[in-house]
Amino acid sequence: ENSSFAKMEPNMKRLRTAVEEDDENEEITIYLRVTKTVALKVKESDSIGNVKALLHDKEGVPERLQQLFSEDNRLMEEQKLVDYGIRKNSTVYAYVEDSVPVMLYVKRPYAKGTIKVNSMIYETIQDVKARIAAKEGINSDEFSLFHDGKFIEDDKTLAFHNIDDGSTLHIVLNPKDKFLIPVVMPTYEIIQIEVKVTLFVRDVKTVIESKVSQSMDDMDLFLGKKKLEDLKELYQYDIKEDSLLQVVPRIIQIVIKKVNGQYITLDVHKHELVKNVKGMIQNKLGIPVHLQGLLFAGKSLADSRDLASYNIENDSTLHLNDRN
Repeated sequence: ENSSFAKMEPNMKRLRTAVEEDDENEEITIYLRVTKTVALKVKESDSIGNVKALLHDKEGVPERLQQLFSEDNRLMEEQKLVDYGIRKNSTVYAYVEDSVPVMLYVKRPYAKGTIKVNSMIYETIQDVKARIAAKEGINSDEFSLFHDGKFIEDDKTLAFHNIDDGSTLHIVLNPKDKFLIPVVMPTYEIIQIEVKVTLFVRDVKTVIESKVSQSMDDMDLFLGKKKLEDLKELYQYDIKEDSLLQVVPRIIQIVIKKVNGQYITLDVHKHELVKNVKGMIQNKLGIPVHLQGLLFAGKSLADSRDLASYNIENDSTLHLNDRN
């Protein structure tokens, strides 16, 4: 009996201390070290089983796979924190059994296909990002990851987000707040404008207009050979710093009708000069520019003015007088 009592005495002393302090129900903070340190709000009277449940709720680690240790003592589920002398700001070590390896597929916005990344089910998203960054030669803070249409938090585990073997993650680049892009004007002048990736194309046109004091109403923006739609945002075209945009006058088709009823069609832009239109007519019909007279709505067109100044639109008909 004395021997049994001697074995029980240390635990009884701890229990007596807890009762004497009468603060078992005071909320305290302890730290659980998994692959990172996690803070949990608990009471000294909480059981180890309750702590495991809290860790599951916060990090997604199943309780059955958790083993908790404090000062080399394995903590038993039915015991309380106070039984092990665990006080405020104590550190408890959590080991996860059978941490399952998973293969993840990662889609990138800047390249075709996917890359493969090996990870463990209880590693954090930040760990996964570090592996992606190493493979792709980019910084992990330059992008975010999405799964199943949702942003996944860096400090949570794959298990927490229900990401398992074979899942596909999507990289979304974190945009800079503002950046400069060069724009080639119809005159081949290159200007620099400041934009955000969330700007609509129509807003970018407004920015350009404010820079050059020229109407953009009849202009289109191109990225390479791709015409940009007014109601789309820049990020939808993967436009980033130093992407080169080009301002191209909008093309309209006009009809040139001779007195004898013969006609041709020309593709022009609204700001084309009348003298340039006459040059196109010469190329098609062989009539020298100085022998041409163009009329629209009963008015003779001056060589130095553009089509827009006469309100010439798509499908307008211009009458040609041949002075031969």
